[in-house]
Amino acid sequence: MVYVINETKLAFALQQGSTQAYFNALAEELGNHFSIKLLTYSELDMTELRSKRLYSSDENSYSTGGFKPIEANAWTELVIEQKQAFIANQHSELANVFFDHELIGQLGLGSVINWPVIVHSQVIGTINLLAGEGAYLDADLQVLEKLAPWLAIPFLLNSKCKD
Repeated sequence: MVYVINETKLAFALQQGSTQAYFNALAEELGNHFSIKLLTYSELDMTELRSKRLYSSDENSYSTGGFKPIEANAWTELVIEQKQAFIANQHSELANVFFDHELIGQLGLGSVINWPVIVHSQVIGTINLLAGEGAYLDADLQVLEKLAPWLAIPFLLNSKCKD
């Protein structure tokens, strides 16, 4: 399957100088390819074993800022160590790896794709797509691979990720 990415729209949003406008353009682009009820960007701080939400499509339930602990579990092994996407399609799978699985369930979410953002061979963050149970059973991750450079930009703009 051929995926068309609207790079012109993404570039325009980036040139506007508004991080929010760029996040919104990315959210729209991702929404063209995936069912998404919640979209977040999380920056990882592996020194302190915590993550910080840079963007959320649902500020009431998952606000930006603040820190969340990164626990050593199967998710960490897959996403951080092996640099692979984590995909789950049932709430029970989320309960095994996310401490906030109850809130996720209360929001009617049961599927997730956590896409690692990799720069200089290090996972510096994740793009987190969530939807109802079974939403990502047939997910084709090629579009995320195509979008990888665009997805990394917000992390690189964030001061913590700069060299």
